[in-house]
Amino acid sequence: LIDTRTGTIVTNESNEIMILLNDYARRLPKHEAIDLRPVGMEDELDAATKYWFDLLWNGAYRCGFATSQLAYDEAASDVLKGFSEMNELLGTRPYLLGQDITEVDLKSFAWVTRHDYAYSVIFKSPGGRIAQYPHIAAWVKRLVSDQPKLLESLDMQDACGSYYRQLFMLNFQRIVPYIPSVEEWVAGL
Repeated sequence: LIDTRTGTIVTNESNEIMILLNDYARRLPKHEAIDLRPVGMEDELDAATKYWFDLLWNGAYRCGFATSQLAYDEAASDVLKGFSEMNELLGTRPYLLGQDITEVDLKSFAWVTRHDYAYSVIFKSPGGRIAQYPHIAAWVKRLVSDQPKLLESLDMQDACGSYYRQLFMLNFQRIVPYIPSVEEWVAGL
């Protein structure tokens, strides 16, 4: 995120950018956007972000960059635990923190959409395919049904393919496997 007046970088951390943009959107006239970080829920949102980051979001990266079997096994265990808990939780409510979509859902959506074609392959992140988790799959479909612009916001070929092109130490040949469009992926859930 760049301050266009001064030309300086404000931040490159996605969580901070999401919070800043949400705060900015609250001040816009004719506010039609969803408040992804409702006032009064900050502690709960931050705790959920840390929880899913530790288990799933960073768990996949820890699998991919593990330098020992023990490190991989610990990360893989976290990912499997995260999948199980997320699937169970989404069987009891429509979104990760209850009845309304929050920033935690969007952060998790970004991770989930990359799992099948990037994290599970190049990082050896366990857990199989998202379609194997009925409540997570239903949550993805609910998200894109409730917020169809999510489909326009994601280029799966680029989002997943960049891992194969850029992480040469994990993919020396830089061969990118078949990656469906996000619409194809959601339809297959």
